[in-house]
Amino acid sequence: MVVAANKIDLLPPDSDNLTRLREAVEAAGCELFEISAGTTEGTKTLMCVVAQKLRSLPPVTIYEPEYVEVIEAPTDASAFEIEHYGSTWLVTSPWLERLVGGINFEDYESRNYFDQQLRKAGLFARLEEMGIQDGDTVDVCDLEFEYQR
Repeated sequence: MVVAANKIDLLPPDSDNLTRLREAVEAAGCELFEISAGTTEGTKTLMCVVAQKLRSLPPVTIYEPEYVEVIEAPTDASAFEIEHYGSTWLVTSPWLERLVGGINFEDYESRNYFDQQLRKAGLFARLEEMGIQDGDTVDVCDLEFEYQR
């Protein structure tokens, strides 16, 4: 690993910061390069070392995407069974079970995809026809979220 200490031209003469940094970097088994981007001191050496290290990297492995089953959304919103209990809406469907099983809810884009699929399938439109209100709880295959228009 390479560590670059920039702005060495601005260090006060009595500072031991660079010495302490050098000791810590060497203790970690890395190389320290003292540079100044403003005066370009040491930058050519750093670039040559980095270029050499990049040339010695193994080739990049290109992976082919794996087949992902496309789960077709139902074309009729009546394909969902919806039960209403106070402010909670319980939605079930075999399609939803497969969809929920393939979503990573820790990932922002996956959650957006999930929302898009529910909208495309007409679930939210059907819930709105049935009287869902902002703040109501929607339970889809034991996954609960608060409905917001």
